[in-house]
Amino acid sequence: MKQTTNYYDLLEIAPYADLAEISAAYLRLSRQLAAGDGALPPGEAELRLQLVKHAWEVLANPSRRAEYDATLGDIGGADLAMHHGLAAEAAKWSPIRRLLTVIASLMVIGMTMQIVGMFTAYRQASAVIGANAVSPAADKVFLQDFYQTYGIRAANRAEAELLLADMRRKEEAEREERRLAQSADEQERKQRRFEEESRRIGAEVSANLQQAEREAERAREEEFRRKEAKEQAEKAAERARLEREINRFRGRSGAYGE
Repeated sequence: MKQTTNYYDLLEIAPYADLAEISAAYLRLSRQLAAGDGALPPGEAELRLQLVKHAWEVLANPSRRAEYDATLGDIGGADLAMHHGLAAEAAKWSPIRRLLTVIASLMVIGMTMQIVGMFTAYRQASAVIGANAVSPAADKVFLQDFYQTYGIRAANRAEAELLLADMRRKEEAEREERRLAQSADEQERKQRRFEEESRRIGAEVSANLQQAEREAERAREEEFRRKEAKEQAEKAAERARLEREINRFRGRSGAYGE
């Protein structure tokens, strides 16, 4: 690892990294140190892990991070504040980002507890093996099978078991991540189906209302025509009656004149 001068260098991140980036860096470095990928002696690796954990605890806490940033003389305060402000604004208006941040924080806490347990188990296993090595032939067979299965050459059985436990935890974390992604996709599909169904129902209701209005208008027009026809028929009947009366009156008048 490179020579570190502050917590950002220790986690190998930029000074304006957000919580998700800080957590991801912490997880990556913790796994490397736990697996011995950095080729550091056990004691130095454990010390480096403690430093990485402390750096994450400081930078993952907004108030502690602000206090720490204030003590740094080689980081531009205005530029750092601007990046922090932009990150806070983005997190404020992004529900998905807030959800991912919470999930990442929970994963980091869980990984921290697991890594501490891994180191404890590793030290205990190393002490037991050093004090009383049991069945070296069986351990050799186990390590050979482990190498053939996973392509990783472990120094001893305890290290192999530690690597197996770490791989299982990674697989479980990946399964959980896939499950969360599938759940989010399903929720998004349900939301789209709900919106599409709402639009379809709204269009049907609107079309039905327009059809009802057209039918009501036709019914009013038909009623108006019926009333008008009735009135015209009544007027025609009245004219015919008057003409009959006039003709009858004229007929009687002519008879009297004769």
